[in-house]
Amino acid sequence: MNYHLLTKKTLVAVALLSLAPILAMAQLDEFHTTGNMPIDFYGKAVDQDGRPLAGVKVRAEIMRVEQTSPTEGGVKLDKVDLESDQNGDFSIVNAKGRSVQVLSVTKKGYEVSPKAVATYGYYPDQAPRDPNSPVVFKMWKKQGAQPLAHLAWRGQITCDGQPMSFELQEKAQTDYGQMQIACTRTPLVSPPPGSGQFDYKFEITVVGGGIHTTEDEFMYLAPESGYTSSFTIERKAGDTNWTGKVPQQYYVKTADGHYGRLTVDWSAAFGSPTPLRWECFVNPTGSRNLEYDKLAEIRKHSSHPQLIHSPDE
Repeated sequence: MNYHLLTKKTLVAVALLSLAPILAMAQLDEFHTTGNMPIDFYGKAVDQDGRPLAGVKVRAEIMRVEQTSPTEGGVKLDKVDLESDQNGDFSIVNAKGRSVQVLSVTKKGYEVSPKAVATYGYYPDQAPRDPNSPVVFKMWKKQGAQPLAHLAWRGQITCDGQPMSFELQEKAQTDYGQMQIACTRTPLVSPPPGSGQFDYKFEITVVGGGIHTTEDEFMYLAPESGYTSSFTIERKAGDTNWTGKVPQQYYVKTADGHYGRLTVDWSAAFGSPTPLRWECFVNPTGSRNLEYDKLAEIRKHSSHPQLIHSPDE
């Protein structure tokens, strides 16, 4: 064993450890003077299923203060262009500043999550950024826009459990529609909004087909499976997660095998009947592709899809 080499390595390590408090103090002094801190930023681009995406273009901006004299300084914005590797990873290391702002995350054929554009600040008491725990940027693969059948409805619904029926592919309300919605509230006459909690149930059924609740940011592709005939949201007075407003989005599959996406907004905290509105896009070809080509529909019909109102509105 080379004891001489070992001794040199040990001395270097000890020297670096002894310098660490000095370096930390220097960084703290600079932070108090300019607000700048050492910046290491690690990101990862993935698709909607969590698989790494290579070749994603990332534009970021580092904000730092450049001290021109003991009493004067100015803000500098340093643009950084990055590209994710085969593992979807990208990083900014050995930089200095106050924050990193992710300006854009782009890849042809994909739509980035709206949450991706954000600012990440750096502070003295902050734990170091970890390359093993990168900031994840989710991107949704586009399917190719198609002229989907579009139907929207806005009106009111009683809260006595009596279901209302709707068609999802025709611009009409019918007695025996593809979709049924029923609301129940106890007591039926609620107190003014915000003055108390109560029991309620909201149930939506696709007759002969299925419904699939989702939190997808871009509902471009309907799942093949996982559908149930109905979906229920139920709250009891006193529930910790109680809310009087029920926005929700779903994938639907009609009895004749057509896929669609549905958004529903219902307000429980009003007197019966209560406000209800929904909007649905269905692919008439039977494809699971639910990316909407709005311009094609406008060109085809020379107008926007009709908005239907209930007679009682």
